[in-house]
Amino acid sequence: MFCIKCGGETEFVSIEGDELKRDRCKVCGYIHYHNPKIIAGILPIKNFDVLLCKRDIEPGFGKWTIPAGFLEIGETLEDGAKREAKEEANLEIKIIKLYGTYSIPRISQIYIIYLGEILNEDYFGNSETSEVKIFQVKDIPWSNVAFSSVKFLLEKYEYDLNNKKQFGFYSNS
Repeated sequence: MFCIKCGGETEFVSIEGDELKRDRCKVCGYIHYHNPKIIAGILPIKNFDVLLCKRDIEPGFGKWTIPAGFLEIGETLEDGAKREAKEEANLEIKIIKLYGTYSIPRISQIYIIYLGEILNEDYFGNSETSEVKIFQVKDIPWSNVAFSSVKFLLEKYEYDLNNKKQFGFYSNS
């Protein structure tokens, strides 16, 4: 690996006061931290029904998910979640609340998902989405949900809807 600051070669070493080894530049001493990727998304609802996107890309090709993706530099969580909803399903969203987080340490990903109300009727799939569809919770195609994070949050939404219609905050940690 080469340093992003000076281009010098890095070495994987123990850093004093840090419990993990890090890549440190042999030339300028810059320490390179490898941090998790943040995924921002929306669980989009309309009249308590859920909009799902059928993936037209891997991973999860042909399976259902919610609009979500990697946060961009300079973006707030809310803006990133709304951008992904617009890109993947042409959704205009009013964020209701932060609904949940889901951590997957083995692939260094952290999902941050908002509950959002769909404001428009002209939603559609784009190049990453072959189809968008609104499902009543009882009709969600559970065996064809793309990711464990999405299934987790949809199950929490189903619980909230069936038990209290007051929406909590959930985490898999």
